[in-house]
Amino acid sequence: MPSVQRAHEELNKDGIKVITVSIDGTGETAVKPIFAKGGYTLPALLDPNMEVARGFGVRGVPSTVVVDAKGMIRARTLGHIDYGGPELRNFARDLARGK
Repeated sequence: MPSVQRAHEELNKDGIKVITVSIDGTGETAVKPIFAKGGYTLPALLDPNMEVARGFGVRGVPSTVVVDAKGMIRARTLGHIDYGGPELRNFARDLARGK
């Protein structure tokens, strides 16, 4: 989560939104303490019934889905990725610029 928070902080400056989606069945009860303890400020969408996750084709966790400004899925991956590395940030910035 710390690298996701850093990506949120950096990309938000460019108008790019990083949003987490929690599929935990207990919703806010599970998410709120984790965010408070870690000092996380990025948005957390609560999806205990996995409606959003299914809509984006998420098959497991952790997953990353990159959606462009038109709502089109441009990339999807299952498993841990390095949000701190330049690849994802540069990809998101290129999408935001229409590349």
